[in-house]
Amino acid sequence: RAGERPVERWSGTTWREEEAVQVGYRQRATPTTTMRALLRVGCGGSARGRHLCTSSGAALAHARLREQLASVKQQLRSLETAHPELRESRDGLEDELKTLVAANPDLRSERHASDAFAPPKLHHINVVSREVTGLLEFYRDVLRMDEMPIEMFPRTGMTAAGAGSDVPISFTTDGHMQMHLATRDLGVAFRSGEAINPIGVGPIGHIAFRTDDIDAFKRHLDAHGVQYADYGTRFARDWHQIFFLDPEGVIIEVHAVLR
Repeated sequence: RAGERPVERWSGTTWREEEAVQVGYRQRATPTTTMRALLRVGCGGSARGRHLCTSSGAALAHARLREQLASVKQQLRSLETAHPELRESRDGLEDELKTLVAANPDLRSERHASDAFAPPKLHHINVVSREVTGLLEFYRDVLRMDEMPIEMFPRTGMTAAGAGSDVPISFTTDGHMQMHLATRDLGVAFRSGEAINPIGVGPIGHIAFRTDDIDAFKRHLDAHGVQYADYGTRFARDWHQIFFLDPEGVIIEVHAVLR
């Protein structure tokens, strides 16, 4: 809203990144100059901002920005739905890109060319235990990963019918991938009416990948005859998560950011 300062959701700290973006739009700035404005505000605007840009806080800042970027991409898809002209413009650019690739065989890549979704990227590894304190201390203090605030992951919590889970969980990151350290919950699948329990059997609960279109990816699994448990948002409020097994029985998660 005009005149209001944006508030960072996960820490309660007041930030000015959105103001920088708004300034960029008002000045008709390019994405590059807008990003520079963000960096100036985030790194130099406050003591906390400067800390996040040091080596000790850079990994956490990087992970946070990756989460924000995924949310922005989803907002762009929503805008395309409401404004068909944006989709037409995007389709036109994609056609130009295909023409360029067709004329330059060295740029061509046949893998994933016909997929309706981006190839899933490794996002996190989930480790389960009877208690997570020791796991958190190991990954944070021994492997020197940054602990991520729980507020970065809005959870749905257990429903009145018992679906989902509200067990304690901690998060760490190296700036690229994350470790999700969850308390073992053996009853999740039974309560949720699903065949797969992603936080029941350990020590590795599951390996998670992120895609940009969960519905397209589900159709892809259907085409390959891969059965999956569709948990939707029963674990994470802003993620649509599905779980399935690889040929050796390892539980795989694929999720997409909803907002």
